[in-house]
Amino acid sequence: MRRRWNVLKLAIYRVINDGGISMAGAIAYSFLLSLFPFCIFLTALAATVGGRELADAAIHQLFEIVPDNVANALAPEVENIIGRTRYGVLTLGAAMSLFFATSAIESLRAGLNVAYGVREGRSFLFCYSQSILFVFATAAGMLTLTWGVVVGPALAHTRDWQPIIWLLDHGLLSPSSRYTLVLAITFAQLLAYHLWLAAGRRTIWDVWPGVLLSVCLWILVAWIYAWWLTVSDYSIFYGGLTQLLTALIFFQFSGVIMIFGAAFNRARAEARADG
Repeated sequence: MRRRWNVLKLAIYRVINDGGISMAGAIAYSFLLSLFPFCIFLTALAATVGGRELADAAIHQLFEIVPDNVANALAPEVENIIGRTRYGVLTLGAAMSLFFATSAIESLRAGLNVAYGVREGRSFLFCYSQSILFVFATAAGMLTLTWGVVVGPALAHTRDWQPIIWLLDHGLLSPSSRYTLVLAITFAQLLAYHLWLAAGRRTIWDVWPGVLLSVCLWILVAWIYAWWLTVSDYSIFYGGLTQLLTALIFFQFSGVIMIFGAAFNRARAEARADG
């Protein structure tokens, strides 16, 4: 128990001492900047493979697991933008959106590299191509999840698809099951970030404790933050920018949590090496 506590203390120290909190601010900023281009790209891809209905459902699903105040701040603006957008997946606009959407991935890469104490030795072309693949994978995962838990069940009832209706009736696609599935996909994405986005070589055994810790902390922080926003009035400090900065603060918390998960894995690996 003492050893685990020492690992935890070392991870906390590293996050603070190595600039993890300020790095999380950069991740939050780039994530906010990338969110709208990503939504445009997601809409273009969804409209290409499944029509506007899938695109609208995908955007709704994207904001379903964040605190209500954050979703209320961003979702209407995103819907307003995509409502005016008519990009096909191969148009210049979607390509530009894909380019800007990679900035969040690159910021996260930098944060994870700092947390793991490694230097990036791969070429810019490799890193950028990898970031594009992560954006595609994230969008594809969102669309698959959306079709499976939103669009598919709706079509099942209108077209009398008995196998899917049976799943619905037995609660396998209930709201709680959907959240579990979303968290499982989030865990898998974080696992991929730790394994392949950060420089160096690690195994699943090396990274899964930090990833699990990050997911658990994220659930806890999201719940606490949602409660805090019901008893605190940020408009006193931020005025008309309150909704935007409320989302930015939540993203920074998320960035700190992801960096902390990597720092925890690093401290754990060092503790094992010392015997």
